[in-house]
Amino acid sequence: MATYKVSKAALNAYTRLMARKYKNTLVNCVSPGYVITDMTYQTGTTTADEGAKGPVMAALLPDNGPSGVCFNQTEIAPFSSTIIPGF
Repeated sequence: MATYKVSKAALNAYTRLMARKYKNTLVNCVSPGYVITDMTYQTGTTTADEGAKGPVMAALLPDNGPSGVCFNQTEIAPFSSTIIPGF
């Protein structure tokens, strides 16, 4: 579980770095939640259709939408910010 958490933290940081580098492109990441799939041995709490809502919403954001944020399903995760301190 520790490696999974580290990989998520790295993805969040990389998202912010890429959003800063590519200012004319929206760069975000999405956690679809604990989805019922073969990967979770069908133990998830969210259907595949429900889990797909976040990635689809992020893909269809308008050009002036947020960038450099991480979505928890369809909501911006509370630790995310479009303002990156120190940059």
